[in-house]
Amino acid sequence: MPEVKPRIDRKTRNEEPFDRMLRRFKKECDRAGIVQECRDRKYHEKPNDTRNQKNQDLKRRKKLNLKRSQSASYRKVR
Repeated sequence: MPEVKPRIDRKTRNEEPFDRMLRRFKKECDRAGIVQECRDRKYHEKPNDTRNQKNQDLKRRKKLNLKRSQSASYRKVR
């Protein structure tokens, strides 16, 4: 669980403003993947659907690679 404590400025001895602490907390949550995990858990997806999606992606990539290898004038991705 991300934890953020206020930083204290050495020169002025003041605590860090709340908006900066909140920004640091959000970044730590993003790095930890908490937001993405909540979005993933929002809706239940059947295991067969996830497998089907992976298979479709694989099929699409194979088809695209085949098309790229056959045509020299095909648009190159940089």
